[in-house]
Amino acid sequence: MTATAVLDRDAIARTAMASDPFAWGLVADSVPGEPTRRRLAEEFPAEGFVLTERPGGTAAGKGYRTWNLPLVQGGVAVPEGMRRLTPLWQGFVASLLDDGYRTAVAEATGRDLDGCALEVRAVRYGSGSWIDPHTDRADKIVTQTWYFNEGWRPEWSGALRILRSPAVDDVATEVMPGLTDSVLLVPSPDSWHTVMPVADSAEQDRRVLLVHFVSEERTTW
Repeated sequence: MTATAVLDRDAIARTAMASDPFAWGLVADSVPGEPTRRRLAEEFPAEGFVLTERPGGTAAGKGYRTWNLPLVQGGVAVPEGMRRLTPLWQGFVASLLDDGYRTAVAEATGRDLDGCALEVRAVRYGSGSWIDPHTDRADKIVTQTWYFNEGWRPEWSGALRILRSPAVDDVATEVMPGLTDSVLLVPSPDSWHTVMPVADSAEQDRRVLLVHFVSEERTTW
């Protein structure tokens, strides 16, 4: 399967972005074909992840606990991460490095992504993993988060919450992990969101591919 067959850029470009409580959009069917979607979930990388964590409720910033595998840094594929991927996954990541993907995201969000460096990492959220409410750094112009979970149950928690404020219960909407659904998010001073802790009862990790378009020029809002 070629890289272009793994990703439907038109599905991303035509995403209807919401403005309440900030700019974000739910993207469906950006990976064509149920067999391909299931294979990506089944072949999600399993090795090479490094734990990153910080306790919540401290002056150091948002708390979090996630397992991360860098795949692209500064717009360049990371060999150590890429060798952990199956050929299908390597094709998927290659499609993200294509200029057509950048153009599609820019069209959907209305943001100028020229000159932004692409960062991509695979993330696993095991039992008890979470991220506190936060707004992302100012240098992140657009983020896209894909989910690779089939049959995720609501009682396992782990939802992405789009928030109206830093309060975890001030919820505008929730997005549960799904099968190659994704979320486009335009960071701003008001783009509060959080990932709820994955329940101990969860029978699978919450599996995520996280993409950032990063600007070297914007460091503050």
